[in-house]
Parts: sequence; C-alpha cells; structure tokens
Amino acid sequence: MTDVEQPSLTRAQRRRDRDTTTREDLSGPLVLVRALAVLAIAGLAVLAVHAGPLFVAGLLVWAAAGIAWGWPQVAALSSGWRLSFVVVLTGLLVAAAVVTVEDDPRLRLVPVALAIGIVVTFLLQLLRSDGRTALTLEVIATATAVAVIGIGAGLVGTALHRHGTELITISMAAVGAAALADPLATRLRDRSWLVPVAMVLGALAALGAASALGGLTWGVALLLGMFVGALSYAVRTVVAGEPASHTLAGVLAAACASVLSVGALTQVATLVLSR
Repeated sequence: MTDVEQPSLTRAQRRRDRDTTTREDLSGPLVLVRALAVLAIAGLAVLAVHAGPLFVAGLLVWAAAGIAWGWPQVAALSSGWRLSFVVVLTGLLVAAAVVTVEDDPRLRLVPVALAIGIVVTFLLQLLRSDGRTALTLEVIATATAVAVIGIGAGLVGTALHRHGTELITISMAAVGAAALADPLATRLRDRSWLVPVAMVLGALAALGAASALGGLTWGVALLLGMFVGALSYAVRTVVAGEPASHTLAGVLAAACASVLSVGALTQVATLVLSR
C-alpha cells in the first residue's frame, strides 16, 4: 500500500483547525460579564484620575486584589494562596512606591517593589511542606501576575503627569470600546480580524474622548487609542485561552489585567509629551 499524501495547509488554515479542535470558548454569559467588568473598571479609572493620583493608586491595589482572586484559577493551580498573597503584597508596594516619590522619575522605586514580590515568591516556595507540587507553574504564574501589576504602575505614574487626566481618560475610552469586540469572538469562526476591529474601536473612542476633553492632538489620541484597544483585547484573549479561567474569578482577573496592561502605553505617552 502506498500512503496518500496529505495536502499541505497554510498557516491560516492550521490556525483555524487548531481553534476549532482545541479551543474552549467562554460561554455567552461569561463573555458579557467580562465585557461589563472591563467597562466598569475603565469607568472607575476615569473617575479615579479625576479625583487624584491617590485614587488611581487605590484602583491599582483593588485591581491587584481582583487578579489575586482569579489568577490561581487562570493558572489551574490546586492551591493558590501563595500567589494571591504575593500579588496583593506587590500591589500595595507598587502603589506606595509611586505615590511616595515626589520628583522624576516617578517610577524609579517600582523595580524595588517588584523585586520584593519575586523574592517573597521564592521564599514561600522554600517554606512549602506539601512536596512542592506544580512548583514551576506556580512560580511562572506568580511572576506573570507581578509583571502585570508592574505594568499597571504606569497608570499611577501617568496620573501624576500634567496631561495624565486626558491620557488615562482617552485610554480607558479605548479600552471600553475595544471590549465591544469580545461578543464577536463567540460568533465568528475566523477571529483574526478581531484585533483590527479592537484597534478601530479604540481609535474612534479615543478621538471622541480627545475632542471632548481637548489638550491633546488628534494624532496622539489616534495612536494611543489604536494600541490600547489592541493590547487590552489581546490580553483578555490570551487569558481566556486557558480553559481553567472560564469562571467568574478568572473573568474578573482577565478584565483587571486587560486594564492594567495599558499602563505601559500611557507612560510612554507621558514621556513623548514631556519632550
């Protein structure tokens, strides 16, 4: 017998086949809950930045608590209290590291806070008496959550900038608009167009917010909205790719992470505007 030669598949075809055979999608209600959570957190961020940088720092701690609640489920850990403890501790340290600095660079103590979080992560692993099951997975998951908190510090740093109110408001408008692309993921088989859709939605929302606020050029708002929309959507998609994250806690963690992840972009924007 001779083997029948299988036709070669393109990369797009292989990706579609993989999505249809291995991907487990969020249920419709959880997708709606996640989108509403993103909108709520983005709205709280706008209110916080108008109230003052301390409120933005408080929102960072609250979002860290949300990640601490759901991240163990995202990583499918049987015991996640160590991860949750480190994430909450890091959130408190990072927020304090930003608001206690009164001159530039505002974020210079953030690496110290993140380093403390990583050190505590390994110390807790050394103190384990349960055989250290899933040690590598737990360390990686904890480090990833700590990194998200570190990126979120950019929002607090942005709030201290002279254009911080405008930048965060525009960014949160883009995050909220990009969340509208989430329900489409449950209806479309080919999702490769959803990132551009999130970028367009984010750009349009950012331009609208910039027009209402004033103070920033349309070019800055357009670029910021595009990248913020794409990044926030991508973070939610990556987290939702883990079947263990398909819970209420996992959905909240994904929503918090998608909002905090744009802190790096807003901080870059402050550096550009400072020149």
